[in-house]
Amino acid sequence: MAGRASANSTMPLRFLVRSSVALGCLVPSMLAAQGPPTRAPFPIPFQLPTVAGNARLQDSSFVGDAMAYRYEGLGITGLDVYVWPLPIPRRLGATRRDSLLKLEVAKFKQAVPVGVQRGWYDEYRIAFDGPHPIAVDDDSLRGYVVALVFVRRREPLTSLFYIYAVQGMYVKIRPTVPGDGWDTNPALDVPAELLRALSSKG
Repeated sequence: MAGRASANSTMPLRFLVRSSVALGCLVPSMLAAQGPPTRAPFPIPFQLPTVAGNARLQDSSFVGDAMAYRYEGLGITGLDVYVWPLPIPRRLGATRRDSLLKLEVAKFKQAVPVGVQRGWYDEYRIAFDGPHPIAVDDDSLRGYVVALVFVRRREPLTSLFYIYAVQGMYVKIRPTVPGDGWDTNPALDVPAELLRALSSKG
């Protein structure tokens, strides 16, 4: 499996915080260390549902530059949702929004090796990545997915990175599930349910 690396003790703290947000629930200790739940310093035009599929909202906190929401549920190792504003959302056309989403995908891929360097997981490989549109009402919400397969303390896990633009906000969803039978885990239905709830016009 690709992705082995040596430890690096000289990384700036701000880069580590950004990497922890990018990697999401792969590094729960760093997220928990940010302090008690707080309100976002920016308006969020929607409310995340308390329940989505087999996941239930447990808590929220402001982490880095984003509002983070933690869900738990049967068969879910971790599920974090991050929300933060797009730059000048009213002036962004579809092409510009799409380029910003692709940039977030690139940032995630760049952050992945940091997890090995910091001991958050032992080895990894990116299984696949590409466009991942979601049907919402009578439209389609464009977005992207990256699947990361990794080993942590000899346990195989699969984590997915979803990124979308919803009502002028970035919405990043990070479910992590056990590696065995990951592709039939009902937790993988949760991102689509969350996005439909946030995007619905009804």
